[in-house]
Amino acid sequence: MCDPWGSFVDVKVNLIDVLTRELPKRPGGSVWLSSVCDPYQQPEAKYQLTRKAIELLSKYPKFTISILTKNALVLRDLDLLKPIRNRVDVGFTITTFNDEAQRFFEPHASPVRERVEAAKQLTSAGVSTWVFIAPILPYVTEIDLEEGLRSSKDAGVKKLMSDRYNARGSVITQTLRAYKSWKPDCDLEHIRQLLWKGDTYYRELDSKISSLWREMTPGATYERDLDWYLRKKNE
Repeated sequence: MCDPWGSFVDVKVNLIDVLTRELPKRPGGSVWLSSVCDPYQQPEAKYQLTRKAIELLSKYPKFTISILTKNALVLRDLDLLKPIRNRVDVGFTITTFNDEAQRFFEPHASPVRERVEAAKQLTSAGVSTWVFIAPILPYVTEIDLEEGLRSSKDAGVKKLMSDRYNARGSVITQTLRAYKSWKPDCDLEHIRQLLWKGDTYYRELDSKISSLWREMTPGATYERDLDWYLRKKNE
């Protein structure tokens, strides 16, 4: 039987050896740390694989680095990021700006206020920062949304992205379990339908996020994850 998603971490202890061999062979490009698993999960404090990878990548100007995390541990590596700030950016995934809801839906992430503060410190150091509202969860993401976007703006964030929930496999079961723990009297079947087929809901919330962000942050950018992917694919 497989361990449930989110309950385990496979540490790629040979990462630095592989990078040391492969980086000189590559023509350059963008390195993403990382798109599925968080590069600053708790084991990173012990293994420091992300830190060592950044240190190694910094020696190759042909590579840019894009970091996406839910953890303020990224500030530990500010001494490495600041010297290469012209070719690195750091994004923070935030599912909800509400502290109470976060305990149920992002239990292993840094408190959202710490993520926003980390973005502020990185921005002050000249590192480009962005916020990724994802996954958008019905009745969860919109709590404290306006206040959260404003705090992100005040932290110097200039780019916002979002992505809807991907209802696949056993992940939806875990998500519904989190809903039940958060609000025991919630209508799980209604939420299930929104997660699977809530196109109208997602469009309306997406429009709200876009409008709020553009109103409070003139000149900043807002992009849906799918739009970003299609644009990158065609570049």
